[in-house]
Amino acid sequence: MIRLVNMRNIIQNEKTTWIDITKPTKQDVEYLKNQYRFHPMVLDQLIPRVYHPRLETKPDYLFIIINYPQYHETDKEVSPRELDIILTKNTIITNHFRPFFVLENLFKTCQRPEIEGEKYLDKGPGFVLFSILDTFWRDSLLKLNKLSDEIDKIEKRIFKGVEKEMVIEISHIKTDIMDFWRIIDPQFEIMKSLEKEGPKFFGEEFSFHFSDMLQTYERVWQALKAHKETILALEDTNRSLLTIKTNEIIKILTIFSLILMPPTLLASIWGMNVKLPFGQHQSGFWIVGAIMAIVLVTMFIYFRKKKWL
Repeated sequence: MIRLVNMRNIIQNEKTTWIDITKPTKQDVEYLKNQYRFHPMVLDQLIPRVYHPRLETKPDYLFIIINYPQYHETDKEVSPRELDIILTKNTIITNHFRPFFVLENLFKTCQRPEIEGEKYLDKGPGFVLFSILDTFWRDSLLKLNKLSDEIDKIEKRIFKGVEKEMVIEISHIKTDIMDFWRIIDPQFEIMKSLEKEGPKFFGEEFSFHFSDMLQTYERVWQALKAHKETILALEDTNRSLLTIKTNEIIKILTIFSLILMPPTLLASIWGMNVKLPFGQHQSGFWIVGAIMAIVLVTMFIYFRKKKWL
């Protein structure tokens, strides 16, 4: 039977004890120190924020630090959530500073034997660890699928003449992907090491579980890599389209400036307060105007033949 202990969110049965600590205090660290024979340097890392993932193997316990990519719906930002895990042969301790919804859901499932929650604890701490990491990476895949949908929308809109608007949208998606990448990529070696060390510590029967967990992580890594390359390619394409459009505008303005330059010069010359041809002629205005028109038409035809217009 599963027994829930109110203090420090402890849940246990005959085979496994799961201690979940949120916002750890010195009292929590002291409790673990009195109950278990963990190295003081391990316990010292439970309270300060650690920004780098880690796997430490000891004969009687494992110590793992991982970072989970938490997506904030309101801020539209991705930030790392640290999770410290200490495992013995019959105990798993999870330590974190902020709530983990996916972790809380799994913890609540283990409290409800009527929905097969007890099977997690019956299979030992190794299976609970596998379930936590597998849930984390599968949830990350779902988030990356949402990013994939956003990338598809950008790809469809990028050739519809809204290059300026796309600059902002691409920048937002690119930032999310880069934040994901900074969190996921450093944990590659940790997951590979855990695939080897997990079965050694918990038994060879867990080889398949940790291998499957690594494959799920690699799917996340590969999807993230594909998203990263795609968004960079779309950014380059959008920048090229924007540059082409800008160059086209500059080209048209330059051509019109060149076309208007001779008539402007002629108007300036005939505007001088000196005697000029046709200056005193009664139809002088129309003659000069005709000359300007001929020059304009000639330059226009020349530019068309050169395919500049």
